[in-house]
Amino acid sequence: MKPGRISATATAVAATITLAIGAAASPAMASAWTRTGDYYRWTGFNALERGQGVATDGTYFYYAGPGGMVKATVANDSEVASSMFPIPSAMSRTYGSDHIGDVEYHDGYVIAPIEDGGSDYRHPLLALYNASDLSYTGRYVQLPLAQMPGGVPWVAVDAAAGLVYTAPWTQDAAQGTNKLVAYSLNDLLTLPAGSTLPVVNTVTLSQPLSRIQGAAMWQGELYASVDDSAKSVYSIDVASGQVSHAFDQDVESGDEVEGIAAWDFGSAGQLHIVHVGSGWNSIFLYLQHYSRTG
Repeated sequence: MKPGRISATATAVAATITLAIGAAASPAMASAWTRTGDYYRWTGFNALERGQGVATDGTYFYYAGPGGMVKATVANDSEVASSMFPIPSAMSRTYGSDHIGDVEYHDGYVIAPIEDGGSDYRHPLLALYNASDLSYTGRYVQLPLAQMPGGVPWVAVDAAAGLVYTAPWTQDAAQGTNKLVAYSLNDLLTLPAGSTLPVVNTVTLSQPLSRIQGAAMWQGELYASVDDSAKSVYSIDVASGQVSHAFDQDVESGDEVEGIAAWDFGSAGQLHIVHVGSGWNSIFLYLQHYSRTG
């Protein structure tokens, strides 16, 4: 999710701005999930605004990318709010912040993980934005660097448990980085701006999952979009740390998978994942939908 991880998205700058909804030729079946036939596709600035993360409240999708943040209707992708420069200048000056990863929605807020790639990822932050208009609330917290080496590419909220999750970008059992890091949702919402968010718990994963680009809770499980060779989605038991392969995304092998959102839209799918095309398709950004079939 860092600048070095979005080269495919960056190529969209020179492309013509396009939006289309297309029908998939052959939805892929893997495990108990199948890709639905509809998807969104963007190029140009529309892609840059959406190229890293996605969240939803059931009515709107909230996107983040290297070109800003966007709020758009789920029904027809009608844009209702946007922010070209969502990272506050004071945050950039103080921490070198320059990148937003996979965002999350909770109770009127968009929660954004913010990194400082130009400074070797020394300042992982979470910032709160008003979901109504994507304005910055002035509230942010720092994450403990010891728990989050390599930045903070995503954030997920477990509202039922009152917890917020992140995980290290590069995971290694020998290094002890194969883990989820849990924080209090209430702390995130109430601590003074700039506070370091206390760690509530860490959960060791049954297998390392490096290159998680985004994660979201659905039916008590954390689903992680992983930019590995198979472009996998894994489900994670947040209590035990048990990792299970859910499905491989229906993308080309060279595509880059990005953020993920979870919402039950019935036959329209439950998991919604952003990815960037490869080869000549690298000018395109997609939002695909996956439906549970069993």
